[in-house]
Amino acid sequence: MFLSAKIRADNIRKKYEELDKDKILDKLVDKELEIEKLLRKLRKYENPHTPSSKRGFDKPQAEGLTVGRKPGKLYVHKRTTRPRDTPNVPPVTVTTDVNPSNGNTNIIETGDYIEKVITDYKIEKIVTKYTFPEYKDLNTGELFFAQHPDVPDKGIFGKNVIAFANLLHFENRVTLQGVAEIFTQVYDIPMSAPTVQELCNRAVEKANTTYEEIHTKLQKSPVANADETGSNQNGKSEWLWGFFTPVLAFFVFFPQRGGNIVEKVLKNFNGILGCDGWSTYKVFSEKYGILLQRCWAHLIREVKKNCKDVEGLNEAYVWICNIFEEIQKLRKIKSRKRRQKGYKKLVMEMEQWTQIYSVHDGMKELVNKVKNGKEFWFTCVLHPEVEPTNNSAERGLRKFVVIKKIIGCLRSEQGKRNMQVMLSVFQTWKLQGLNPYKELRAIV
Repeated sequence: MFLSAKIRADNIRKKYEELDKDKILDKLVDKELEIEKLLRKLRKYENPHTPSSKRGFDKPQAEGLTVGRKPGKLYVHKRTTRPRDTPNVPPVTVTTDVNPSNGNTNIIETGDYIEKVITDYKIEKIVTKYTFPEYKDLNTGELFFAQHPDVPDKGIFGKNVIAFANLLHFENRVTLQGVAEIFTQVYDIPMSAPTVQELCNRAVEKANTTYEEIHTKLQKSPVANADETGSNQNGKSEWLWGFFTPVLAFFVFFPQRGGNIVEKVLKNFNGILGCDGWSTYKVFSEKYGILLQRCWAHLIREVKKNCKDVEGLNEAYVWICNIFEEIQKLRKIKSRKRRQKGYKKLVMEMEQWTQIYSVHDGMKELVNKVKNGKEFWFTCVLHPEVEPTNNSAERGLRKFVVIKKIIGCLRSEQGKRNMQVMLSVFQTWKLQGLNPYKELRAIV
């Protein structure tokens, strides 16, 4: 059983009363160093940008709160009943010769009836033998075989199998072993995890062209958002970078969080880039003259962490929130002149905010971040097509974050290549309102 705080304090006091001044100072220095080390470690789990899944020190039990079930997802859309499908097989009339409640056979039809339209599907393995006659071109002497659209270039599995295996693995986050078991148990197509891996490799070969097309279109886009998340290959740290537009998603692995990755991906980019405060984006902006839009969601979280409910600083948080509200209002105004006027006013107001709070203890780092953002906090006012936050990029990376939690790490260079290509094509097709399964089947 834990001792009360008062008893523990009394015990510590007695222990130090027996020591001389020098020994007490030595122990105090050691304790201060230990506390500083623990605080640095704690900041990895408790900072404005830590996702809820990694916050290990603010559980309800630790805070003395009642522990109960978490509420489910709130659906804000209007509920509707799914429309019935149109029957595509002959109708079935269900009859009986016995009353199921008592077994009585002395029954007749009353003339009344009910109808139910049931939607189901049939799983049927289809094994087809194709014969390809050889042909000879009489003009050139070339020998060749006929081609069939349903026969892939490699292997013994058809296009439906290849497309569905990749959909399960990359889009629905099923492990390679899980995909193999689904085909073995449900479709009666015996398969192993290495076989599924090979099906993924074949799909990536065919999707490479689409992947490069996405990259080219990204460079020509007027607006893009970028973000990065940690990854690793067999324990070696790396980063997955994601670049997004309303209709494109492009992923690429890179060994560093910094470096020239943004320059490599956006080599010919002349648009506006939405991002967080990472210095890599600032270097890219200054080198190529690219307009940035700094993320207001990050800024508001940091100001809230440092200022909300803190004596003398709560007004700083309220002020930042008011500035953000003004941004939202200005973005809805069609007149560019009025937006330019509001833009200048907001830049001046942000400068006032930094001047006032730069003298407060503990605010130096935050104020410097705001200053480093310069006028890039308000690019979205002059260009309403740019979002004031980087949320679209963070949402785009979320699928890989979940996959990473499931698989632990990537095992090979080929695995990384497969992941970045298939995440890109699947997410791009979804953003464009296309069916990922049908699109992949068409190219494999």
